[in-house]
Amino acid sequence: MLQLPAPDVHGTKRNVDCEVEGMQGKRLILTTSEQVLESTPVSVECEDTLLLGEVVLSSASNQVWRTEIRVEQILTGLQSLMALRAQLMSESIAAPLPLMPVGMRN
Repeated sequence: MLQLPAPDVHGTKRNVDCEVEGMQGKRLILTTSEQVLESTPVSVECEDTLLLGEVVLSSASNQVWRTEIRVEQILTGLQSLMALRAQLMSESIAAPLPLMPVGMRN
């Protein structure tokens, strides 16, 4: 799923269906059902990975759009991160950390 920024600051992100064609270096190549303007910041979520980048090319081909994204960041392990976040958010008061003298083994 390709996510586009909201048209205004109070809106929600817009999702566009896409299909991954491949990677060439740091470029992710997708086919999308609509044009995404160049320089648009986007995110692509696929299974347990989130790719963040910017559209560098969008061209029409046989009623679909070939969209190339320059990937800036790749985040993996999203399920683990979400579970940790949920755990941390559910703890109302953090337990104090025990103090240990320097050089003492754990």
